[in-house]
Amino acid sequence: MQFDEIHSKHFVTLSRKPLPHTLIEQALVNMGGGGNDGMTFRKQALAAAGWEYDGLVPFAKHPDKAAEAFNRLRQAMASAETADAVLQALGAS
Repeated sequence: MQFDEIHSKHFVTLSRKPLPHTLIEQALVNMGGGGNDGMTFRKQALAAAGWEYDGLVPFAKHPDKAAEAFNRLRQAMASAETADAVLQALGAS
């Protein structure tokens, strides 16, 4: 899957068009099987990509770290077709 590059400003900008990180989150949930399983996979993938905060901390609080994590996810998802492949590309075991 191909996504546009994520910038820090995306986390503090409102837009009618979905921003790239939102599309990545949706793809992660779908890749993880949807529902609770998908949300669990999304959280696991974000952690593997370097997002060290829990689900209560908004991305806008640390936009630079969020952009780094989402760009790592973007690169991993460019060549991975499955949830396991994404985690493997991120170096998670």
